Amino acid sequence: MSRIRDRVERYFNGLWYEQTQPGLAWRALSGIYGLTAGNRVSDDRGLPPGPVIVVGNITVGGGGKTPVVASLAAALAEEGRRVAVISRGYGGQSPSRPLRVQASDDPRVCGDEPLMLARSTGCPVWVCRKRKLAMQAAFDDGAEVVLSDDGLQHTAMPRSFEICVIDEARGFGNGRLLPAGPLRQPLERLERVDLVLRKRSGHASERTDLPGLAFTIEPGPAYRLGDRRPVNLTGTQPLDAVCGIANPDSFFATLEALGLQFRRHAFPDHHAFRESDLAGLEGPLVVTEKDAVKLEGLDAIPETWVLPVRACLPEAALQAIRTHAGEFLKP
Repeated sequence: MSRIRDRVERYFNGLWYEQTQPGLAWRALSGIYGLTAGNRVSDDRGLPPGPVIVVGNITVGGGGKTPVVASLAAALAEEGRRVAVISRGYGGQSPSRPLRVQASDDPRVCGDEPLMLARSTGCPVWVCRKRKLAMQAAFDDGAEVVLSDDGLQHTAMPRSFEICVIDEARGFGNGRLLPAGPLRQPLERLERVDLVLRKRSGHASERTDLPGLAFTIEPGPAYRLGDRRPVNLTGTQPLDAVCGIANPDSFFATLEALGLQFRRHAFPDHHAFRESDLAGLEGPLVVTEKDAVKLEGLDAIPETWVLPVRACLPEAALQAIRTHAGEFLKP
């Protein structure tokens, strides 16, 4: 099954990011997709019971949303705000009732990204198939500010502030709606969000054709899976880089920027790893924190090193969020 998913992802990535003029059939399907209710651009955000900040994107695939959520959670917590994070729980069972994620939970139940956020932020993290129920559970539990990891298109959930994250390396691909292109919604959607953040792409010069405030993803100190002992990634030993994220090239680019020698092993996003996936790899493995929460339950795998990352957000973006939360919470 994973091989089929991998082939499908490769096919659509080629279609979206390499073909400016997809076939007529794909363009026709995009036209139908564009007529669906989920793609209508609306100004109606509902009335949340408190500040609800949605961090999402208008393209398929990761653009750095989860690191942005983690950085915002840290910034708001430093201001003394009680912060909670909500998620649909992709990669898990997406429960129909709100589930508060515990650090010891199984990612196959709660999802890999929610578990990673619960561990890295220390904030309450709630998952539910219906984000509105997760949001309400977070406020009922005492949260002052709720951060939604993804959900720009989830119009059933009220929100007070919207952030759209763009991957500078990929941009908007061929600029077409699904399935002919990677866009979940038309580009006009950007005109209605409160803040656009643009993830810088490695060593490339800053692009001027994309909107938003630029931010970077910076690697943190690496540690060994299992005991979190620090490890040194600056040696000349070849590594096996294993990742199952939406854009594996972003992880590989980070490793290249660190001057590491490695062999690439990309898996589909939210891949449920098995021992057989890693059989024959010499190791040591180097993985993302998102993948680490799934690998730690496996037996007989090579020595594994985890490379955490964090989003370094511009002060203007952080101040906008602080100001919004402060104004919303004024008595």
